[in-house]
Amino acid sequence: LLNVGLLYTMSARASFLTQLSVLITPLISISARQPPGGGVWAGCALALAGLTLLSLEGGDAATGIAALSFRGGDLLVLGGALCWSMYIFRLSKMSGRYPALSLQAVKTVLLAGLYSSWCAASACGRYLDGGWSGVAHLWLGWKSLRVLGILIFSAVGPGALADVLQQRGQKHLSASEANVILCGEPVFTAIMGYLLHGEVTSSRENVGGGLIILAAVMVSFAGST
Repeated sequence: LLNVGLLYTMSARASFLTQLSVLITPLISISARQPPGGGVWAGCALALAGLTLLSLEGGDAATGIAALSFRGGDLLVLGGALCWSMYIFRLSKMSGRYPALSLQAVKTVLLAGLYSSWCAASACGRYLDGGWSGVAHLWLGWKSLRVLGILIFSAVGPGALADVLQQRGQKHLSASEANVILCGEPVFTAIMGYLLHGEVTSSRENVGGGLIILAAVMVSFAGST
C-alpha cells in the first residue's frame, strides 16, 4: 500500500501519514477495550511530534503537510499505517501464546509466498512485453555477489533477527508502548549515518530525535508502573 501510494502523493506527506500509526495503535487498543494509560498517550504525542520534525525536509514539505487534503495516494498510505498498527496489536496478543521462532517461521513462509506470487506476476508481465530480457531487467543486480551479500544480511539481520527480538519484547509490552519505542528507528539511523558516513543532522532533526527518545523513556516508565 505504501509503495503504490507513493506513486500518487508526495514523499513528505507519505512519511507523515505513515507515522500516524503511533496514534492509530492506541485507538485500536481502545476499540479492543484495552485503553492505554495517560503516560502512554503522552509518549505517543511526543513521538508523533518528533517524527513530524524528522519528516520535514524544507519549506515545500512543511507546506505540503500543513495543507493536507486527502487524495487517493494519501488513503493508500494511511491504509499501510493501519495495517502496521494492526500487526503491532496482534503481535502483542500472540507473542505471549506462541514461541518467537515459531511465529517468525510462519511469518517468513507467508511473506515468501506473497512476494513470490508478486514476483511471478511481474515476471509474466515482463515476459509478455519483452521476452526473457524483460524478465532479467526486474533485478539487474542478481549476478553481483556484493548485492547478494547485502540481500542476505538484510534478510537475516534487520529481517529475521529483528523480528524475533521484537516478538520477544512484545511479550512484556503493550502494542502502544512497542510502537512508540519502534519510532526510535530514525534516531538509530542518524547515529549509524554519523558513525559510518559522517552525516551530520540539523538542529531540527536533533530536537525531533530527542523527543522520540523522551517518548520511549516515558512509555517505558509508564509500562513499569
